[in-house]
Amino acid sequence: MLGIGLIRGISGITELELSQPCIKETNEVLIRVKEVGLDGTDYGILKKGEPDIASGQDSMVLGHEMTGVVQEIGPAVTTFKPGDLVTVTVRRGCGICHPCLENQSDMCMTGLYTERGIHKLDGFLSEFIVDKEKYIVKVPSQCADMAVLAEPLSIVEKGIQQIRLIQSRMPWNCSHPEHSFASPQWGGCKIAMVIGAGPLGLMATALLRLAGATVIVTDILPEDHPKAKLAGYLEAQYINVNGKTAGQIMDHDIIRGERLDIIFEASGASGVALDLVNYMSRSSIYVMTGIPQEELLVCVDAAAILRQMVRFNQVIVGSVNSNRNHFESVMQFIPAIKERFPEFRDRMLTDRYRLNEYQNAFTKKSPISIKTVIDMI
Repeated sequence: MLGIGLIRGISGITELELSQPCIKETNEVLIRVKEVGLDGTDYGILKKGEPDIASGQDSMVLGHEMTGVVQEIGPAVTTFKPGDLVTVTVRRGCGICHPCLENQSDMCMTGLYTERGIHKLDGFLSEFIVDKEKYIVKVPSQCADMAVLAEPLSIVEKGIQQIRLIQSRMPWNCSHPEHSFASPQWGGCKIAMVIGAGPLGLMATALLRLAGATVIVTDILPEDHPKAKLAGYLEAQYINVNGKTAGQIMDHDIIRGERLDIIFEASGASGVALDLVNYMSRSSIYVMTGIPQEELLVCVDAAAILRQMVRFNQVIVGSVNSNRNHFESVMQFIPAIKERFPEFRDRMLTDRYRLNEYQNAFTKKSPISIKTVIDMI
């Protein structure tokens, strides 16, 4: 069968001739891949030119965002049947630490995990895949047209769950009891800044708006860029921060004098994003999800930051990957996103390619593109 990926020692994306996988264990499922989404991680792996291929292997299939159709199930599989639309989680646990043994490998304690299409394990850019039942999530019919976004949405959902879990330690100073961090409308009376108007930032904006938060999105793009316009469509305020310092951003008319309860970083941790730590509000939380691809050297007053964090009860937390629980939560949010923001899917999925156009999918990204999907069927 055909796969798309990288070969050790050879630069560039290429076709791979692979053996079609088959079920070997009773708890496995054979899936025909339907769609694969691309993101900055995929482009970064290609740009770096040093794929993280497993020892003893010469190639690695890319792609870690997917939907597919169940073709065959092992005799011990009970939750799926042929014809079911599904998506698949990315990380596979170390098999040693407690989180991984509980299928929460996103919190792996040893670092000995693998990740499909990213770290020492073939991804989803092939005609068929096989995986274990516990890593597969059923897609409800009402989520089918947006299910290819389940993986990045799950990353955002995990970050937001961290916000709610950590901030629930404190009473909220809002007069509305339904705005507590434990309630569905937990975002009421809260102001959030999302750093980065890429796919993750825009998905974070959508989920924060569903929760009732006031959202400010920042990026270095002009106000007429499709990403900025999509932020506006999601009922968020947008600020072009190109050339601005953190202090100038906080002095913007939209923000000046306001209390930022939440900062959600989805830009790759730029220098300005780091400088914004100095402007966190009392008892606020800063969640970082972006992973810098290049060296970033900055000069900071570490003592001032530490004094501020201790005196003001501030929290900075990193959040990476997700697990099955986050994927399942996303399936509950997708219908709400579609109802409130019916243009979200079409405005987010700007570029579609057929499998035989994979070279263009990886290399022809337009400056106004937001999200690319490869149709495998």
